[in-house]
Amino acid sequence: MKSYFCKAASLLLGGFFLLAEGCTQKDLNDDAPTTIAECVEVVFDWSRVTDPQASSMVLYLYSDQHDLMNYWFKNRDGGIITSYAGKHTAVCHSNDDPYIHHLRNQHSHNDIEIYTDDTSMLVGQGISTRGLPRAEGTEEEPIRATPTMIYGTQDSEITFRVSSLKQTVTFFPEELVCHYSVEFVDVENLKNADLHIDATISSLAGGYYPGRMSATSEPVSHTFTLTADDRLSSLRSDFLTFGLPVGDERPHKICLYIALKNRTGNFYTFDVSDQVNKAPDPRNVSIKIYGLKLPELPDEPVTPPEQGGMSVEIDSWDTYHFDLQV
Repeated sequence: MKSYFCKAASLLLGGFFLLAEGCTQKDLNDDAPTTIAECVEVVFDWSRVTDPQASSMVLYLYSDQHDLMNYWFKNRDGGIITSYAGKHTAVCHSNDDPYIHHLRNQHSHNDIEIYTDDTSMLVGQGISTRGLPRAEGTEEEPIRATPTMIYGTQDSEITFRVSSLKQTVTFFPEELVCHYSVEFVDVENLKNADLHIDATISSLAGGYYPGRMSATSEPVSHTFTLTADDRLSSLRSDFLTFGLPVGDERPHKICLYIALKNRTGNFYTFDVSDQVNKAPDPRNVSIKIYGLKLPELPDEPVTPPEQGGMSVEIDSWDTYHFDLQV
């Protein structure tokens, strides 16, 4: 009789896992119902975010007594899960761009990391990153794609009771990325360039630890593409980053790669350390560079660089270095 009761309880509990609303999750490898919190309502409260864009969320629960439990919510509001009872450390983040954002070290709440891939091509002009000239001191940094929007948070004081009654846990996601803008003002001879102009910015964080709510210490160079205004007098780009790497203050340099219509290239470096490191709001960094002058070209017809996803080969790079002051 006792054996029959235990089997029946296990079947009922297993059926509950399958019916958990709003999420998919890792099954619990424990047949003893006395260790289970059967009905935990997970709520994501977006009051700390303006106009949240997340469409799905991932939740990780860590404890000393059990293996990692992870849950995927197919919405941004939450749902019902089943968990082991006891004390947990929780880490959650949005999961909208898994092809851009990669994860490693998921089995440690302190070391779980979100990062982006190395990139082999500058997107705007289709120039291969192999053999690109680099700013002095940044030659060994990986060249990485910028992240898209990521939200998340952590909580080290989550406790669930052994119960079949509903328990509620609320998380307050925040933006985990920083907003950067780069603008070149009063550019001369911009008509002589391919108007999809690529750049990199050096020594930013290569990833983010959502369990620590901090950027990683690895410095990388991020790529971004600038577009010209209608009057061909300025260039601008807005993009997201993981912010400044944890640790000592670093110099930051923008490398500008401009393919001219005569199949030569101009390579400019700008030291923007002051504008980055001394930004009034490190989560919203605005960089402005004035007076960029491109070479004049003869009026004879020229063939623009090839496009269409193929790597463009530049015959030569003319190099210019600028140190900027705020």
